[in-house]
Amino acid sequence: MKAFCSRVFVFAFLAIFTLLTHGASKPNIILFVSDDMGWNDVGYHGSKISTPHIDRLVKDGMQLDRFYVHPICSPTRAALMTGRLPVRFGITAALTRGAGVSKDEHFMPQTFQKAGYQTFLVGKWHLGAIGPEYKPNARGFDHFFGFHGGGINYFALGGLRARGWYRNVQPAIVEGYSTDLLAAEAIRLIKERDPNRPIYLNLSFNAPHPVAQAPDALIAKYSKLGFGGRMIAHAGAIEAMDSGIGRVLAELVNEDMVRNTLVMFFCDNGSGGGGRSLRGAISETGAGQLGLRGGKGSVLEGGIRVPAVLRWPGVIRPSTKCDQLISAQDLFPTFSAAAGIKPANQKQFDGVNCWSAIIQNKSMKRPPVIVGGPFGQFAVLHDQWKLTWSQQQVSLYNVKDDPTESRDVTLDHPETVAMLAGALVPLSKLNVPNQEGGVRQGGGRRP
Repeated sequence: MKAFCSRVFVFAFLAIFTLLTHGASKPNIILFVSDDMGWNDVGYHGSKISTPHIDRLVKDGMQLDRFYVHPICSPTRAALMTGRLPVRFGITAALTRGAGVSKDEHFMPQTFQKAGYQTFLVGKWHLGAIGPEYKPNARGFDHFFGFHGGGINYFALGGLRARGWYRNVQPAIVEGYSTDLLAAEAIRLIKERDPNRPIYLNLSFNAPHPVAQAPDALIAKYSKLGFGGRMIAHAGAIEAMDSGIGRVLAELVNEDMVRNTLVMFFCDNGSGGGGRSLRGAISETGAGQLGLRGGKGSVLEGGIRVPAVLRWPGVIRPSTKCDQLISAQDLFPTFSAAAGIKPANQKQFDGVNCWSAIIQNKSMKRPPVIVGGPFGQFAVLHDQWKLTWSQQQVSLYNVKDDPTESRDVTLDHPETVAMLAGALVPLSKLNVPNQEGGVRQGGGRRP
């Protein structure tokens, strides 16, 4: 016992020493985000899909075992960027071309830019492209390479076949596999950065968003492994993305950036669609450790509980698992605290600063986490409890003991139901749309 306590003390001392010695040199922050990838789509959750580089992040860092997002891409990305519930500004589903996040919402890269960071977005945006003032370069990113909408062709062949790609505000002609193009751009930015200033890099892949495509060798590999239907390309796209992540992580080694870089990987929502998991994932090949109900578009666990990993050598203890309830809207205040900078937002966060819970690996008290989905769906999470609410039904689950949501305990715990439902009362006064919401072309909000 004494030896264990001594090890804990030594690590705590080293973590504090690392933070103090970094001092003026704020940490680099690199955020990897996958698109439509579920809980059981990573090797460390028991999947047969090969994700060795993500798995290595787990070994070298910390699993966030209770990390929640919104069930659709645009709301999750809006929560990440603003630290606020996207339902507050009318976003509950994927944004269309004629919609965007209101200009009076402050974005995380704007805070980091103000603090002296070089800010880069590589990949998917999907937060509005009505006009230049809604695009990444106007929302805090010094450099943007990627696409504005919800997806892009996996294979760009150059010329008109590559339309949809942009470098900053100008259309870009590119050729190659999208995952490789994005990873290569991230590596170039790391190599060409100003080494005297920290970087904030958001590498947001389109993989494995359906309909997924993958290089021929990976299609052949997963066909031989017994994967079926769309799951073959889904698995191949994930492995290709993992390889891209590995190349970016290797560049951090080459540039001697590892010890002063906070790295995170997470998924924007669950896989599949319409509340269903992706077809073709049979138990012998890809099902993984938990049969979570639901998928993309659903506020059940399969749509909103996703793999998430953090690594910062010397600060975050390796090979650990954090049970703290954390959400996408918590990342803005949490990353700001990790970097030692003051958020420049004027509107109040819905997210909370979870940094102390992460570095101490100790649960902290926090308000309930609210997740908003399309068609008026909500989930409210607090401690072990989860309330799901829709116009048709209210259910309560103990997701710590029952992560597959197999037993509705609403009648057994009416006080808990009332408490969690009370968290939704302020939102009931908002004009919440059933679909894309946001600011629409012409300046008004969706009615």
